[in-house]
Formats: sequence, C-alpha cells, structure tokens
Amino acid sequence: MPKLKLSDFEQKKLIARVTIKKRMELKQIRNPEVARRLSTPERTLKYRWQYPETLRLGDLWGLVSTLGLSDQEILQIVRGKEYV
Repeated sequence: MPKLKLSDFEQKKLIARVTIKKRMELKQIRNPEVARRLSTPERTLKYRWQYPETLRLGDLWGLVSTLGLSDQEILQIVRGKEYV
C-alpha cells in the first residue's frame, strides 16, 4: 500500500511538535518543569503537545523564555514550515 502524504495541517502540527520537543531535549527540560514554568497543569501541557493548534499566545511566550526559542524556531512553529 502506498504511503500517504500528510495534509498541510498535519504537517504544520508535526513541525510544531518536533521543534518544541527538540529544544526541550537540547535544554534538558522535561514536561513537569515546563508545566511549572508556564503555570499550567502537566496534563494540559501534554494535551497541547498532542494538539499544537491549541497552544495559546501566552503559552508561546512562556516557551520562548523558558526554552530560549530562536526567531527561526518561532517562525517554524507559527508558519508550520521548515527553515534552513
């Protein structure tokens, strides 16, 4: 059976998840620590990782300061495109 191409929406969700998780790995920060810094329950944070379209602007601002996201990474999350 042929492999199906991801829809644009699914690709954007994947890029957002990967970008955030990659930065968390680089900074050696786990979900509980990010949740504490964002003042969000860990369960809510896990839901927002699974469905990145539910991230709020306040969450994004918190992630920028907590994880030290670069401008390029912010664009990847918002636009859903990879920038090299």
